[in-house]
Amino acid sequence: MKLLIDANTRIIDLQKKFNEVYPYLKVEFHKRGYFEKSVSSGKDRIPSDRLFSAESEIFQPGSIDINRHRSVGEVEKDFFENFGIAMQISRKSGNIWIETSRTDDRTLKAQNLLGKMNSLPVGVERERMDVD
Repeated sequence: MKLLIDANTRIIDLQKKFNEVYPYLKVEFHKRGYFEKSVSSGKDRIPSDRLFSAESEIFQPGSIDINRHRSVGEVEKDFFENFGIAMQISRKSGNIWIETSRTDDRTLKAQNLLGKMNSLPVGVERERMDVD
């Protein structure tokens, strides 16, 4: 699956589309550069009402592949290279979100399933899930 990004795409639009596909993952965007396995700073987070075209010095319309077999690191790296904005994917764990920076090598599918497993209420039996 690909997410299309044009001059009128707001960050919130892409966040909603991503979350429809991966409900236990979320994306945020930052002005700092992409560094594999790094943790992002909240200080440089771009507000969700902003347009991608207004935040990137190299913006050109395009798309980003969020196929379930791609790793988090691949998606984040591609986004930065194509749009000049750092993307940070986080995984749900109960009521909090954990940056996936230490597990960027796992696929989007695996991260989403881990988020689902870690968000089940206490006492609910966890089914065996295939994470890759």
